[in-house]
Amino acid sequence: MIDIETSRCVLRLVPLAGLAATAARDIDAAGRIIGPNLSEEWFELDWVADLRLNQWKQDPQYAPWSIRAITLRSTGEIVGSINCHDRPKPFRYNGDEGQAIEIGYTIFSPWRRKGYASEAVRQLFEFAAGSGVKWVVLSILPDNAPSQHLAKELGAYKVDSQLNEENMPEDIYLVDIQPALTP
Repeated sequence: MIDIETSRCVLRLVPLAGLAATAARDIDAAGRIIGPNLSEEWFELDWVADLRLNQWKQDPQYAPWSIRAITLRSTGEIVGSINCHDRPKPFRYNGDEGQAIEIGYTIFSPWRRKGYASEAVRQLFEFAAGSGVKWVVLSILPDNAPSQHLAKELGAYKVDSQLNEENMPEDIYLVDIQPALTP
């Protein structure tokens, strides 16, 4: 599994053992496998790690779409994570058909507002487009102003609203990462 690189970051795929250690909140094992000095915020996503671990075990083709640690090239510090909710799936929008993914990401508190989310998301878009994905779905809480802003910056358009697994409203955005080519 290849890492995805940006100018300042590496989106490093977390191996199965790292997902298992995160899900179990085994700080020592996770640190050895994923990287030292993992933020406490990393373990707030233990339930996501457990979910992605089971997805990967059930469907090995999901592997490259699983959780990636967003790691600074300069220091090796892990500043967040990014993942796809599933591997690319058939999707239809306004009569157009193609593959779509839904992504989730987080940047940990000390590193927010430095452009790392934008950089990581854009590079994941490039990776996905190279794998034939046409659209990316973003589910964003209405009061998450930074993510709402990033969605607009990425050219996303709101297509729906729903209640998430915690019964909280979220806006659903769609980004066409392979716009039609003009002649």
